[in-house]
Amino acid sequence: MTDDRPTIFVSIASYSDPELPRTLDDCLANARYPERLRFGICWQYDTAEPVELSRFRADRRFRFSEHRVEDSQGGSWARNIAQQLYDGETYSMQIDSHMAFAPGWDDSLVAMIRSLPADKPLISMIAPLFRIGDDGAARKRTDQGVRCGRMASWHESSGWTPWFDWGQAATRRQARNRFISGCFIFADGQWTDTVRQDPDHYYWGEEFALTLRSYTHGYDFFLPDSIVVWHMEHPIAPRRHWEHGSEVVSAKNRTAFERLRQLAYSDDPSEHEVLGRYGLGSRRTLADYERFAGIDLANKRAHPDVYAGLSPDPVTIKSDADWADCITYEGYQRTAEG
Repeated sequence: MTDDRPTIFVSIASYSDPELPRTLDDCLANARYPERLRFGICWQYDTAEPVELSRFRADRRFRFSEHRVEDSQGGSWARNIAQQLYDGETYSMQIDSHMAFAPGWDDSLVAMIRSLPADKPLISMIAPLFRIGDDGAARKRTDQGVRCGRMASWHESSGWTPWFDWGQAATRRQARNRFISGCFIFADGQWTDTVRQDPDHYYWGEEFALTLRSYTHGYDFFLPDSIVVWHMEHPIAPRRHWEHGSEVVSAKNRTAFERLRQLAYSDDPSEHEVLGRYGLGSRRTLADYERFAGIDLANKRAHPDVYAGLSPDPVTIKSDADWADCITYEGYQRTAEG
């Protein structure tokens, strides 16, 4: 039976972000059913730069886990903590702490996900940008539409962690996406428990690991039919965990790159077992994902659609000829430039 009064768990990791109160207010103000929202927030605070959150702490819809910025272990660690505040809500949504929302975003997303042709649909996109004008109003970009993710770089120097940005605009409803964007994910509530964020990941590679794990757990990736959220275009770069220093960042990257190698690039089952609950799912294999996405992990090659950011329809690799078209990222760059 379909739940006609679904609840949504909104998961947020925030690193001393002064935009968090505005994001929460905008989320509530634009929801059709704000009373059905529940928030799980990992708040990493700086006593030297306080942010007023008392009115949210007094609201039973909000659950906080609070930590000093000095004790923070990074974004993936914080997202893992925020996800632990999940309490059986119907749906889950992961966002950043500097977002803006379309009117009725909650009703729209529930209608979208219920209409999708998959047992376990997941909606994600790299959100378009907004900025705050001099008058304090949000200026939201709508001119580029809903865009599929594309692989924008893929190098050995970064541990073969792909980097994603905006690809081509979707040309149809219920378009598929091959990558998950950490700034906006909407799925069933169980996703929060089943594909819990790996706290030992860091920044680079986090989204690709989450993509592989979600797909092998049986989730199918779709773009929203319309823009429901925007990500802030910061006039000044926000604070990040990188301020802990280059030695800390380098050490965390080494750990993250090794975990991604074990997850995506190793054929040794014992290495997969080391990852425990942060390993691959059992509903699908990596080979299934490679066929869907058009990525040859062993040979570090991908189909041109991956680099261009064209939506899979419904899979990228339909024949051996499609595999033969796969090229390295450097090869695609040369082709694009030539």
